[in-house]
Amino acid sequence: MKAWQVIEHGEPKKVMELGEKAVPEPGPGEVRILVKAAALALPDVFMCRGTYAFNPGIPFTPGQEVVGIVNATGAGVDLAVGSRVIATTSFIQGNGGFAEQALAPISATYPIPDGMPDEDAAAFLIPFQTAYIALARRGQLLRGETLLVHGGAGGVGSAAIQVGRALGAKVIATATGPERVKACLDLGASLAIDIGGEDFAEIVNKATEGRGANVIFDPVGGDVFIRSFKCIANEGRLLAIGYSSGSWKNAATGAVVFKNCSVVGVLAALYDKEFLDRTHEELLKLYAEGKIRPRKQEISFDDIPDALTDLVDRKVIGRVVAVL
Repeated sequence: MKAWQVIEHGEPKKVMELGEKAVPEPGPGEVRILVKAAALALPDVFMCRGTYAFNPGIPFTPGQEVVGIVNATGAGVDLAVGSRVIATTSFIQGNGGFAEQALAPISATYPIPDGMPDEDAAAFLIPFQTAYIALARRGQLLRGETLLVHGGAGGVGSAAIQVGRALGAKVIATATGPERVKACLDLGASLAIDIGGEDFAEIVNKATEGRGANVIFDPVGGDVFIRSFKCIANEGRLLAIGYSSGSWKNAATGAVVFKNCSVVGVLAALYDKEFLDRTHEELLKLYAEGKIRPRKQEISFDDIPDALTDLVDRKVIGRVVAVL
């Protein structure tokens, strides 16, 4: 089968090679999926560089999120061959989604309705699952509260804007550049701030009459995380989602105490299958009601390394989906 493989650590365009790879066999608790479309994200870039939290042994095939048809199952799997699914792949073992066929644990595999196109489905699972768990569960976002979403034009951020709106929050977003700021407004943010040239903390405080944001959704990390303490409300919740900036930063205890706020970690993969299945059902309802839709850009399978570079350079709005 055709597959992209990372042959050494470095930038995607330099270390990814397209070639033939043996079709993987599903182990116990795994399914094999004939891939119809695969989503791209910054963690794929970090894996290429060898700086991700989970780094497979070289050579490996990246790609965390796919949609396709189950064509084989491992021991202990009660899922019919021929089922149409979305899944988080077995990328940690090197059998990711940038291939004609990929493996996925059954615990991270979900059915999808016939009315959801492959391109939507490929961009749906990780961003919306992360956003919903972060906001509804970990952040306890209440109707009428103010939500600040950093990286609002990215894959996860664009999902968080929509989920926040669906939960009844007033949403403020940050992004870099006028095109990405406009995208946040189009997604439903009532205010969008160009973080490249404006002080977001000052603007958020002014927009909330000094109260600050009740919940801050932060997939960026770095200095954005630290600066967020300047505009968090009393009893606010700062959600640590990821670090697209390239690094985590530690919260000073004094900042947490004197702002009377909480720093809340979010990792959806730590929840059990029953909880994640319920979350998936809630998200499918929101999708069916037209309240959430993946913002996406479609590319060809051959263009994956170039598109990963565009992600790093912030040339992409929403999620990038490679169609096979």
